[in-house]
Amino acid sequence: MKQKLFIVLLLAVQVLSGVAQRRQNPVIKADLPDPSVIRIGQTYYAAGTSGNAERVYPIYESTDLVTWTPRYTIFDRWPEWTAGAFWAPELFCIGEKVLVYYTARQKSDGTSCVGVAVAENINSPFVDKGPLVKTTNEAIDAFVLNVDGELYITWKAYGLDPSRRPIELLAQRLSPDGLTLQGEPFTLLRDDERQGMEGQCIFREGDYYYLLYSIRDCCSPQSDYAVSVARSKSFFGPYEKYASNPILTGNDENIQSCGHGTMVRTPRGRMFYLCHSYLKGKYRQGRQPILEELRIDKEGWPYFVGGTKASTWVKVKK
Repeated sequence: MKQKLFIVLLLAVQVLSGVAQRRQNPVIKADLPDPSVIRIGQTYYAAGTSGNAERVYPIYESTDLVTWTPRYTIFDRWPEWTAGAFWAPELFCIGEKVLVYYTARQKSDGTSCVGVAVAENINSPFVDKGPLVKTTNEAIDAFVLNVDGELYITWKAYGLDPSRRPIELLAQRLSPDGLTLQGEPFTLLRDDERQGMEGQCIFREGDYYYLLYSIRDCCSPQSDYAVSVARSKSFFGPYEKYASNPILTGNDENIQSCGHGTMVRTPRGRMFYLCHSYLKGKYRQGRQPILEELRIDKEGWPYFVGGTKASTWVKVKK
């Protein structure tokens, strides 16, 4: 009898433990568009767009990817060269140093550029280093990755030649400290379908580099934002777009649209994608981050565990 009671109690604890790890999307119930997420040790940090707020780029902290606590802002005041429009921060670590690559409007001419700031560690103040990437009338949505020991920055470029060239995702090599550009920019992917292309996130798994990107209407009350993917066996391309794109859209329950996020790995190697969403009928609440688990299928293409429609619930274990 005691043994049966012990087994029942053990099963109850396991069930309750599983429920405790199940959280409803969005996992961050705040207006935090274009989230970037990194893991430092056992702790995750996320930052997102702050627009024209006085304090720039809020940082959130989590130990499980589903429970997040606001910590501080990257800038307590606008960097001197900027005139607002603070979009899409990208967090990146070089050793203990933490860099943020961010979009802002340049005060001198109104151009949107990618700037960079650096902190000695995640708990240190960020020191702005000024604009880094300026491509014609707009360069936005930075993403940085290490490719075989060399750093590369990628971004969305408008206005390269509007009469002949669509939106493109460009890339360029960075110096080892991540603070200056080297070489010349080159194209990773083009929006030949003219459906929009931005918010890219690139990672390597197995034989491929996977490029997640967002398409369609990001920001209006009619938003139908969604996530698509392309892959290549070389970071430099060419990239093959998935025939069944998009791989993540809004759902039939609570989420209208979703996109522009970052993939992060848990200590055990599981892959999760944190991106923003509009909730149905709640446009004025802004874009709130949702979490989706990501895997690779037998054909070598990424898919989300919950399916092609955004998950209402998410479950995470370390």
